[in-house]
Amino acid sequence: MKLDINMLKEDKASYDKWKALEKEFELNGEFNKDTDPVDWNACDPVTEDYEYIKKGVKNAILHKIYLAVLKIYTKKINKKLLNLKIVGKENLKHFKGGAIVTCNHISKADSFPIRQALGMDIMYVAADFNNWKGEMGVIGRNTGYLPLPTTLNKKIMRKFNESIEYYLSKGKKILMYPEQSMWRDYIKPRPLKNGAFHYAVKHNVPILPLFITIKPKKEEVDELNRANFGDYTLHILSPIYPKENLSEKDNVDYMRQENYKLWKDLYEKTYNIPLTYTTVDKSKIKI
Repeated sequence: MKLDINMLKEDKASYDKWKALEKEFELNGEFNKDTDPVDWNACDPVTEDYEYIKKGVKNAILHKIYLAVLKIYTKKINKKLLNLKIVGKENLKHFKGGAIVTCNHISKADSFPIRQALGMDIMYVAADFNNWKGEMGVIGRNTGYLPLPTTLNKKIMRKFNESIEYYLSKGKKILMYPEQSMWRDYIKPRPLKNGAFHYAVKHNVPILPLFITIKPKKEEVDELNRANFGDYTLHILSPIYPKENLSEKDNVDYMRQENYKLWKDLYEKTYNIPLTYTTVDKSKIKI
């Protein structure tokens, strides 16, 4: 299996179109809206038979093989495309067991720095329209992909919830993007959705917040007029633990707001500017 890491790049015209949409969405306070139209023809449907919890010798072998393949490309992508730096490893020194990992969602490549920082064998949640056909889908399904059903089919949702509980009980780290949608190279932290924090509280596990900052490259495009990735720095921040004296709802609010505050503080420190939004109706900015 041979994959071209440059397939993650996008042509400059498309990139500029998506960046313009992000500006429009920020202005309207639509922080969780997707810029990309969903191409259902490019993915396989997630049905009630989807194997969320993979057991058995065959699955274990496939998992090991595809993690090894992914590790090769992870190193190449982080070095050649992202010029990756990782800071804050001291926050992992005494960190053990299952956790919900959060990170800002800024590109198709942002999961590769996370795997390098935390280890290849993590789980990750993404919408079911990321269940790609072809080689990329095979790799994803064998390296920790947990599809979140957009149809909210009760049986599929139950299997999804059971898999979250199962993998956390096995000490796995599960990546969830609380901003929900991907906004390319959007450097600000966006208002967060409750999902990741709901699962952390429900299963009494910590949130491990990560945040990626970007330094633009001198050359905006490559020789084929594809938008270059900036230089990434992945920041590992202090874990957030549920509080025993709070109700489930209050704990979700506490963990979400604390996560946002850590991201906001890091953003302002890194870029040396206060966090503000262009949103006209400020009531739509719900932290």
